[in-house]
Formats: sequence, C-alpha cells, structure tokens
Amino acid sequence: MNNVKLILFLLFFLFLSNNSANAQLNKNILNTIVIDPGHGGKDSGTMGTKRYKKYEKHIALAVSLKLGEYISNEFPDIKVIYTRKTDIFLELNERTELANNSSADLFISIHCDGFTNSSPSGASVFVMGMSKLKANMDVAMRENSAIYMEDNYQQKYEGFDPKSQESYIVFSLMQNTFLNQSLKIAEEVEKEISTRANRKSRGVKQAPFYVISRTNMPSILIECGFLTNPKEEDYLHSEIGQDYIASAIFRAFRTYKKSVEIKDDIIIGNSEMIEDTTLKTEKITDKKDIIEKTNVKLLYKVQIGTYLKSMLNDQNFIDLKAEEHKINGTYRYYISSDNNKSNADTLKDRLRELGFNGAFIVAFLDGKQISTKEALTLQNKLYINE
Repeated sequence: MNNVKLILFLLFFLFLSNNSANAQLNKNILNTIVIDPGHGGKDSGTMGTKRYKKYEKHIALAVSLKLGEYISNEFPDIKVIYTRKTDIFLELNERTELANNSSADLFISIHCDGFTNSSPSGASVFVMGMSKLKANMDVAMRENSAIYMEDNYQQKYEGFDPKSQESYIVFSLMQNTFLNQSLKIAEEVEKEISTRANRKSRGVKQAPFYVISRTNMPSILIECGFLTNPKEEDYLHSEIGQDYIASAIFRAFRTYKKSVEIKDDIIIGNSEMIEDTTLKTEKITDKKDIIEKTNVKLLYKVQIGTYLKSMLNDQNFIDLKAEEHKINGTYRYYISSDNNKSNADTLKDRLRELGFNGAFIVAFLDGKQISTKEALTLQNKLYINE
C-alpha cells in the first residue's frame, strides 16, 4: 500500500515538474545556482577514519562556500544560493524545495564518499537515474539514509525507505528532463577534477539520489573523495585540497555556463544576418549543389536526448529514425535536417511538440561538430559566393 501511495505521489510530482521543465528548458541565461552542502547538524555524514574531529558535513560546507565565492567573484550577476551556510540539519525535501522555489538554473550537491575499508579513492560525479551497479546503489542508499534523521519520515516521504530495494522501483518511473544538461556539467566536473585538481576520477555515474531526483533543473551530486582513505582524507581536510576541488568545480561551471548561453536564440538575434541568408536561399534551386561545389559538407541536426543506455529499440526512436552516437559512455540521439538553419529550427520545434522538450540544434562540418554560430556564418558565406 505504501508503494502504491508513493507511486501516485511521484506521478503527481512529475506532472508538476514537467510543466516547470518546459519553461526552464527555454532559458538560455544562468541567473541562479543553488549549492547544497550535504548533511549538517546532527547528520555528520561520513566520519572518515575518525582521526579528525571534522567529518563529511564540514568538508562539504567548506568546499561549497569556496565554490560559491569563486562564482560570485567571476560572475557577480549570478545569484548564488546555499541550502545551508552553517552547521545545521536540513531535511532532504527542504533542500530541493529551496531550489525549486528559487527557480534555480542549476543545482550542485557536494558530498564526500566513504567505504568499509581504506582502499577506495577518487572523486565521482552523479546524475539522477537508476543503476544496476551495486556500488552506485550503495552510495545512493547511504546518502539517502539521512531521511532517517527526520521526524515522521515515513509519512513525509510517502513510505519511501532508503534501504529498501522495493522503494527504488518508483525511480524507474521518473524521466529526467534535464539529463542532457546534467550530464554535460557532470562531464566537465569530472574532467576538471582530473586535470585542475589532479585527482583520481571514478567517472560520471547514474544513481537514484533523492536530493537530485526532485529538482526542476539540471542537477548533479559530487562525491569529492573518500574520507575513509587516509591520504585522501588528509587532502580533503587541507585548505589547498578544498580550494583545488572548489576551483575544479568552478571551472566546470564556467565552461558549462558558456556552452549553455551560446544558444540558438543569441545567434538568431542578428536579424540582418538571418534576412540576408533567407533572401539568398530563395535564389538557390538546390542548396546541396552549393555544398558539393565547394567540397564542404555542412549539416544541421537536432539532438533529442542523451541517455546512459541505448534507446534504439524504443519505438519513438525507431519511428523517428534517430541516429545513435556513443560518446564517453553516453548515448546521444540526433535527427538530421539539411544545410539550412531555418529548416533545422522548424524540425526542432516539431520535435519539441512531440515531447522532446530539450531538443536543440547542433551543426556538423565534414562530419565534425562545430558551433551553430560557425555553421550559420559558413552558410551565409556559401550563399554569398554563389
């Protein structure tokens, strides 16, 4: 009975979040970011080797505050919101409600990992989703177990039990509208932790963390390293270690921000360029001839989704004749248009009407992806030369 109530509750939540998602996906500018230092107060999180009097909650807060400071200094127009700035206890639903009520554009939850022995090391970046890997599920269950410290958690979370495998069946019903954006920043964080912080990376993973399952925006959860590994614990307790981790996450955020804000709407904003291109297109009987004459193969596609498993057997993808590209362990799906940006815009709008709310345009030159701005400039030049 509890599972039935939980499923009904989540279906209602999905209805609300999808409505919010439709509006969110159309935003190209990052205005608000919520940084969530994991645990706090009576919830210490991972206690590590217990050689220190500070635990996961302290490290998470220190890294979060440094990250927020980096963002505020570089981008003073961005509103940085912390779920907590001191050592206080917050319920998991309070964290997500804060982000949703703030209409945030990005949610980053900061944590530290732990294990039963001292061998494991390295940082991991998680996005929301189910996982068949026991290790990923174990981490999610451990982080979700903070629910046990809340009063009346059985009623509050409609029977959800963080340590019950049955409870996680409801997560398979959830469609993460922002998976593509979440994966994008997760990949950037993973790369920067490896390079900027020069730390071992355990990669980008998918797991059913409660705190990133209820947010109406791109969301990631970062495990900065293992406090149960003495060397890594020393690093994470050091000022320089915390600074490097925060700096790595900031650099990833900066790259993500740039990629998000260079969107079609900004490019289309140059009406003179669009008008000139349209006029020149009308004079051309066969645009493909132009591409062949110049030995340049320009092609616009619409990316309709990014997944952690192949979707080629899904009827929707079969009907659309979607192309599958496996990139860094993720599966990306494209619908081809032609070498005209206007036609690609029309295709994108149609796909969004079909339910692919996150559909966006990408461009390829001789099979290599380029920015849509570069493609539009090239398209314009080709028409002028003709």
